[in-house]
Amino acid sequence: MRRVPWVALGTLGGWAALWLGTRLLPLFPAWPECPFKRLTGFACATCGFTRCALALGHGNWKEAFHWHPAAALMAIVLPLVSVWDLRRAWRKEPYPRLPDSWVSRLSIWALLLGIWALQVARGI
Repeated sequence: MRRVPWVALGTLGGWAALWLGTRLLPLFPAWPECPFKRLTGFACATCGFTRCALALGHGNWKEAFHWHPAAALMAIVLPLVSVWDLRRAWRKEPYPRLPDSWVSRLSIWALLLGIWALQVARGI
């Protein structure tokens, strides 16, 4: 059975889109506002993500971390996960099962709410 390295392919596609987006940025002078922020006045959990991605595209890690710390950390971890995924596909190993416990689900929700609280507190 053929194993496709989906994580590695997705990471490569994401970095290619990021590179292309930073090159096409001058063609789009204004980004649309966040509808959630416009409606409520509060930042959403992903506020700052676009500016973080643009800073990453220009190689400015400090600014990227300022706009969205979780996305900047994810940009650091994704190449490592991609190498693991390529190794897994090369050895024809299946993906491991995802944890299916209430603790892991609660942890993910706590992380997402923590990021949102940080973005709201910082007024991004």
